[in-house]
Amino acid sequence: MARKNTALVDLDIESEGLTHQDGLAERLAKQRSQRSAENSPEIVPVQTRTEAGRSLPQRDPNAWRRGKSLVQVAIPEDAHIELSVIAKRRRMTLSQVVKAALNDWLSRHGHHLHIPD
Repeated sequence: MARKNTALVDLDIESEGLTHQDGLAERLAKQRSQRSAENSPEIVPVQTRTEAGRSLPQRDPNAWRRGKSLVQVAIPEDAHIELSVIAKRRRMTLSQVVKAALNDWLSRHGHHLHIPD
């Protein structure tokens, strides 16, 4: 059975990269600088209605991610499991354990940077 041709299959990644020299990171930086130059409107939470007619703000499960970046480290699966067990025993998240370890390392090496919880 012949494989169906799609737009993704026909896309030549290398030639696309050569035609768009500025790259994704540069384009995103330009977009962000343009957005910050404009007066961005204040974000208002979406309202939902209760049975009594009162409005309640809708919960955003990803609100904790706003304004933050991700630090990613590849570790062996066994070490990840052990770290998860340690975190659960201390009633912490694995993210809190990593932040505490990173803050400890920064302070021991004379850096003034502190990652808040």
